[in-house]
Amino acid sequence: MSVWFSDRHLRWSGVDTWVESECVKMQPVPSLCGVVAALLHVLVSYAHEQRQDVGMSFTRHPQPLDAPLDDDVNFECNLNLPAERFAWRHRRLNTDKWLPVSHTPSNSGKSSRHVVKFDDESKAGDYRCIAFYGSSGLASDPARLTLATLQKFTDKSDVVIHVAAGNTVPITCPVPYSAPEAIVQFYKDNVLIPNVNGKTMIIETAKVSDSGNYHCTASNYITSQLFTSNHKTILNVHTNPAFQTPYFIKQPQTEYKVLRGMNVTLECFGAGYPVPHVAWSRLGSQLPTNSIKTAMGLTIMDVQPADRGEYDCMWASKGAHIKSVIILKVMEAPKVTKSPMTSTFSEGGELELSCSVTGEPHPKVEWLINGEYLTPNDNLEVKGSSLVISEVEKKHAGIVQCTATNDYGSDSGYNLLRVNPKQHIGTTESQPDYGLPNSRHKHTRGGGRRRSKDGKRKGAAVLVPPIPPNVTRLSDVSVMVHWSVPNNTGLPIQFFKVQYRELGPKISGKPGGWHTANSEIPKHVTSFEVTDLQPDHTYKFRIAAVYSNNDNKLSPNSVRFHLNKVGGFESNRMPIPLLTNTEALSPHEVLLIWQNPDKSAEIDGFYVYHRASTFAGDYVKTTVEGKDSFNITISHLQPDTTYEFKVQSFSVDAASEFSKILRQKTKKPVVEHHENDSRNDHGSNLTLDSRVRPADNRNTNMYAIIGGVLGGSALLGGLTAVAVVYKRTKHKQSRESSQSEGKPITNGRVINGGVTDSKINITSNPLAGLDTSEDIIQPKSGQQSPMEMASFLNGQNNNSNNHNNSDTAGTDVNTSYTEPALLQGSLPIEQPL
Repeated sequence: MSVWFSDRHLRWSGVDTWVESECVKMQPVPSLCGVVAALLHVLVSYAHEQRQDVGMSFTRHPQPLDAPLDDDVNFECNLNLPAERFAWRHRRLNTDKWLPVSHTPSNSGKSSRHVVKFDDESKAGDYRCIAFYGSSGLASDPARLTLATLQKFTDKSDVVIHVAAGNTVPITCPVPYSAPEAIVQFYKDNVLIPNVNGKTMIIETAKVSDSGNYHCTASNYITSQLFTSNHKTILNVHTNPAFQTPYFIKQPQTEYKVLRGMNVTLECFGAGYPVPHVAWSRLGSQLPTNSIKTAMGLTIMDVQPADRGEYDCMWASKGAHIKSVIILKVMEAPKVTKSPMTSTFSEGGELELSCSVTGEPHPKVEWLINGEYLTPNDNLEVKGSSLVISEVEKKHAGIVQCTATNDYGSDSGYNLLRVNPKQHIGTTESQPDYGLPNSRHKHTRGGGRRRSKDGKRKGAAVLVPPIPPNVTRLSDVSVMVHWSVPNNTGLPIQFFKVQYRELGPKISGKPGGWHTANSEIPKHVTSFEVTDLQPDHTYKFRIAAVYSNNDNKLSPNSVRFHLNKVGGFESNRMPIPLLTNTEALSPHEVLLIWQNPDKSAEIDGFYVYHRASTFAGDYVKTTVEGKDSFNITISHLQPDTTYEFKVQSFSVDAASEFSKILRQKTKKPVVEHHENDSRNDHGSNLTLDSRVRPADNRNTNMYAIIGGVLGGSALLGGLTAVAVVYKRTKHKQSRESSQSEGKPITNGRVINGGVTDSKINITSNPLAGLDTSEDIIQPKSGQQSPMEMASFLNGQNNNSNNHNNSDTAGTDVNTSYTEPALLQGSLPIEQPL
């Protein structure tokens, strides 16, 4: 992967070194260096994690610190890309409000450092840094500053232990609160006992000589505080041989909370005479394989959630026993398992986003936009892990972020949030007729409206364009393009067209042209598969909408999409649907039923494919939204024809392998017989096969003209030959037309949204030279451009770690498939159609 910049050919592995060397030369203007560096990095890479589509990520978050008063505390954060600027926020303990810090942070490209003069306890609390790229900001996970301290012992009386020789005896230190954790030392008769760690000292097989007075000390290495326990533990070891039933020397702790991945020892100390033996068990299960029995108790290594539960320890001697129940709870640091999706909302509309989080205890979720904490109000509500904004505003555009926090840490998920401004009705510039490929719709001059002297239409209706499309990788050479149209208060849409352009080195100083898919996509269909792309190439996509007045308008371009070559790795991780049943419902409809073998998989829906078995062409694709969908009715099929069907699951990242192929034949047509149906002696009235119907009046008139010109019974044989050719042509046209007809929702069943021809005929664009290098749709009078983050933040929901983010144009790519010349044509580049 490489890009051109300032006549230097850079590769990703060398970008950091080049930036650093160039910034040395730019010392007088370090801020300019940071901006240039940020632009460069965004041009050459995307995020390293699937969930992060914005292009940047923190490589180091601020770390929690304990510090004494009057100390200087340094918090630092690092990113994978140099930021334009940084800011820091502080939240005091026991509050929810984040406030800007008063000191200017120290910045250096990818990193920022904030120094806290810890001269007041009110400065304790949480700190986070925010990296800004233009007006959009990304916040780090918070780090807590805790006042380092050691409290005094609170033990109030001596502890006396009488035990028979041979038992195991615990000596416990009542350690007070300390931040950080205190260092404990034990003493016997005021003499230090070396090599003892932790809050409990174990005396195995106690002897009479172990009798004595024990005490402990606790120290804090940061504050240098040292305190001694107030009272002592007095141990008496005797050799009385009298029977003594088992008893607990120290009452066992009944509940343990341990962080996943840590080690824990469940303590249980019993004594008696004869010396009792301990047995450990677990309710409803075997002891963990990663557990061992020690003199201190049951030690479990690398604790996992499966280890949680009830544990029993039982001390027994000569038929007498005692038992204690211990509950083990496994705590988990928060994890955002599914980030909020990259989304586009209309200004004034309602927004609802969600993220999936895990953690024990269940994390608290907070939402941020551009690094700023969102406070619930009349317009904004946080419901669990969901964010609801009842009226979207332009200020909400940027990076939306959810952060999950509990006592064991924090984690964030984030993505892009775009806001389409309200459309304003007003006069629009006249648009030339460029002609759509494969279009039956003729443009009238000026859209059929009169013009004033200044060339503008009078009273022109608003044309609401589609939003920028999202792109999903299907394979190394194909993608699925999704789009939608905001609430349309203007002219209705007749159909869509899909265009795409390869980004790469410019040709003769100009970007490459746009390619247009020949397929005319019905107005209710909002997805389309683009095939025959080049792996490891970068593309942009856009949607053209054609309206009822035969005028047309382009959507803004999609963000850059790098089609990575991964050899099907992503698809192998997706569940392959089980296509279980097909049923012919009528001559034109077939019902498909499938199963999702992995209900826990994060998928967004299914792709359903069909084609006639007798036709070796491309499959027609239908999108079924929802991971719980399991059936669809494919309509507008040919009667008495066998079709092949297959299904894929898909997510924003990729699609699965195909299911097995099932075949189903549609029902035969119902032929109506009419008693008065006859031909005259001259053969002027002909009856067509009921399975082949005219697609439109033009072809019917053509047949009538042929009959009129030839006429007469003498030409009946020639006319029959023409009819055979005509029937074949009509069969193909009927098949293609059926794929482009509208498919409404009927009786609660989702009807498929096929397209005219899923095989794309790419034609070069004669107006490609008019494209601008900025690749931006210019707003017209009375309209506004979509509210998005800065142009260099055009990240993309892709499916890999490293992405080519170059915005230069590439050469045209033409597929080998070609439609008749009548269907050829092209779309303009940046001008509305």
